[in-house]
Amino acid sequence: MGLFDIFRRTQAVSSYAAPAAVGLVTPHESAALSRIAWSEHFQGATGEVNRNGAMRIPALAKARNVLAGIIASLPLVELEGETRVDQPWLYRTSGDVSPWHRLAWTVDDLFHHGWSMWTVKRDAAGQIEDAARVPFEVWSVNSTTGEITVDGVPAKANEVILIPGSFEGILEAGADTIRGAHALQKAWIGRAQNPIPLVELHEIGDDELEDDEIDEMLADWSAARTSPTGAVGFTDHRVELRVHGAVSTDLFEEGRNAIVLDIARLTALPAALLDGSMSSATLTYSTQEGKRNEFIDYTLPTWLRPIEARLSMDDVCDPGRRIRFDLSSLTETETPEISDPVED
Repeated sequence: MGLFDIFRRTQAVSSYAAPAAVGLVTPHESAALSRIAWSEHFQGATGEVNRNGAMRIPALAKARNVLAGIIASLPLVELEGETRVDQPWLYRTSGDVSPWHRLAWTVDDLFHHGWSMWTVKRDAAGQIEDAARVPFEVWSVNSTTGEITVDGVPAKANEVILIPGSFEGILEAGADTIRGAHALQKAWIGRAQNPIPLVELHEIGDDELEDDEIDEMLADWSAARTSPTGAVGFTDHRVELRVHGAVSTDLFEEGRNAIVLDIARLTALPAALLDGSMSSATLTYSTQEGKRNEFIDYTLPTWLRPIEARLSMDDVCDPGRRIRFDLSSLTETETPEISDPVED
């Protein structure tokens, strides 16, 4: 059974639950031992970032879904000069994973990790007949020899297409932003559960509370504040309720918007596409047509050109030919029909 036959099935589309193999790591990825050491000392929002955690950030998930959805819907075509050459493997497959999903998860790999890999099936002449994406966590590259292994087994050079992205991926380049987004998300969730300001239960008088009484009182108050009747409380004669600060959502609104803007910058997406807003002093008038042109001119090349460049190399298509995305569905606009004026 060839490598293509292993990953042509639907179950080969991974949920990314399994970790990457220890020892051999993909390009741009941190060393396995350093990742383990970091996670041992820092947990939660400051620990190792991964795809599952990143996709829990709404703005980042939207950025990924917009890019994957649009790019996977663009046809791939082989060209010789300006003439199209029919290559069925670019738009069909004999496997259970459709070409749309193959491209969508390729974009997902490039988005998060900066690299993706396909396995191909070739005929007797060496021409590609079919292709399937290899889940990111099952393959690795030896940084010394450049050897590619899949589940620890060396892969033949003519069996795989290694696709490098335009940058090291959001998990590396945006690690601090992702950690900050999780910390901010945790903070506003905590404030939503406890919407009133910081509360101090201040002991008064000479009748001191025991440590277990203090712990029990704090636990009861914390639980009561999250209940439907949390606005009402009771203190005995030994405790005085003191409130510090004021209810303010500015930190969370501005902070969460700043996260959206940072994700837009990291992914080269227009901020408006992720529902982020610039400060009022920098707002400019824009149209839907202008936003689309900005997306096509400045965003798409970052994600399309690496795939096109790799698939245009001689191990994929014949010399003198190239593979490109057909952007006609994005650039062609329908002109509304103008009818003759009529009287009311």
